[in-house]
Amino acid sequence: MSTQAIDGNRPSGDITQYFRSVLVADHDPIARHFLVGVLGQDSRLSIVGGVDSHRPPSEWPLSGVGVVILSTSFQQDPGRTVREVVARGVQVLLIAVGWTAERLDAAFAAGAGGCLVKNLDTRDLSAAVHGVGAGYRVLSPELAALSLTRTSRQPGAASAATIDELSPDEVLSRITDREREVLTALAHGLSTAETAELLHVSPATVKSHVSHVLTKLGVRNRLEAVLAVQRALGASPPQSQRDCPG
Repeated sequence: MSTQAIDGNRPSGDITQYFRSVLVADHDPIARHFLVGVLGQDSRLSIVGGVDSHRPPSEWPLSGVGVVILSTSFQQDPGRTVREVVARGVQVLLIAVGWTAERLDAAFAAGAGGCLVKNLDTRDLSAAVHGVGAGYRVLSPELAALSLTRTSRQPGAASAATIDELSPDEVLSRITDREREVLTALAHGLSTAETAELLHVSPATVKSHVSHVLTKLGVRNRLEAVLAVQRALGASPPQSQRDCPG
């Protein structure tokens, strides 16, 4: 596939098992129509429709929407739009051209759940939506390489080899049973809210557990943590995290 989840492999559960409500935001009406048509072929997606991305997010029909696909250019900084949408509790999948490491950092700092190049394979688009909807960081391969290269150059950045050097017993001894339950639920494609409901805790508690695990294992994100625990438990790499559609 042409997009992937750089946070790790896809979860062992099917992340497409949950319905996602999607809004397409693009200034070009033809592009909006095309994207809506492509996504409409996925029966697991409910397409709210399309909106001119130049309109302020306050005018977008975001009620009940789980993921916004924001197709944009860097002639206008999308950061403010991303922040406003994320503040409404909606995930953002950003599609653009002209990516740089700095722009990628800024997009994620603003709260984007995924960043894709515009020449992606359209067959992978709905899978990318499911990945972002499930809480994974989704990137086109070119951007994943850009992100990993930039991270590896940052002083004190955690490397994949660091966690790989730990024995299974060392990994498992660092986390609690509850933290393992949280990661297992996330590995099966549940979002933070869905994991909270399953475990009868608040979303804030789930996020707290994840944050603690990241610190304990010295990993950058929750998908790296999921993979580390799965390897420690002897689980095979979850197919849906291998390549997102993630």
